[in-house]
Amino acid sequence: MWTCSMLKTNARNALRGRYWRSFWGCFLIALLSGGGVTNLSVLYSPEEASRYLESLPSYFLVWVLVASLIGAVLGILWSIFISGVLEVGSCRYFMESRQSPSPISTFFSVFQTPYLNVVKVSFLTSLKITVGMFLLVIPGIYWTYCYALVPYLLAENPYLSTSRAMELSKEIMYGEKLHFFILELSFLGWILLCILTLGIGSYFLFPYMNATFAEFYAAMRAKALAQGLTTTHELGGFVRHDASRF
Repeated sequence: MWTCSMLKTNARNALRGRYWRSFWGCFLIALLSGGGVTNLSVLYSPEEASRYLESLPSYFLVWVLVASLIGAVLGILWSIFISGVLEVGSCRYFMESRQSPSPISTFFSVFQTPYLNVVKVSFLTSLKITVGMFLLVIPGIYWTYCYALVPYLLAENPYLSTSRAMELSKEIMYGEKLHFFILELSFLGWILLCILTLGIGSYFLFPYMNATFAEFYAAMRAKALAQGLTTTHELGGFVRHDASRF
């Protein structure tokens, strides 16, 4: 039986000699996923922003509204076709790094056939969770933990159908959802420290967290194979990269 400390120890071992490569990979992914965008709203108070908007001509406000709508649509498309896929690539990178040094290009390895299947499965999974959040919140939280392993399953087998990926993740996470929540909660102290650094510290924490969650998936994968929930034909493992590659 695994413990939080065991997974974290394994994660630190996996990062030994590879931390900075993982750091720059996570930093790049965070920027591409929107994590590096500065929130400019803090520069103005609501009253100042209201007075400024009232001083603008109406036609300009219409253009601002149109631009905002276009920006929102582009943001959604970026999230669907880029951010969701990058999450799968990140899972693959940290799973490969458990065995041997993996190049940063692994983060982007999913942008090839069957790229659109990864987009579809990631989008439909996220959509179900989002709908659950809007409906009663509780279903959304429940589904979040049921389908927590979908990105890892896609990282290992990008040809999985939506129904199979969600079904397999749900089966593997049976009886493990509380354990995974506790594992996430174990990073609370680090997260609070990151908040004190205005979020900058989170970039240094990401590699450690991702490596730990990769260890969790490895444990769950072994459990699934032992219980006959899947086979090595469906989940064939992760390719080892030559240590000289970057």
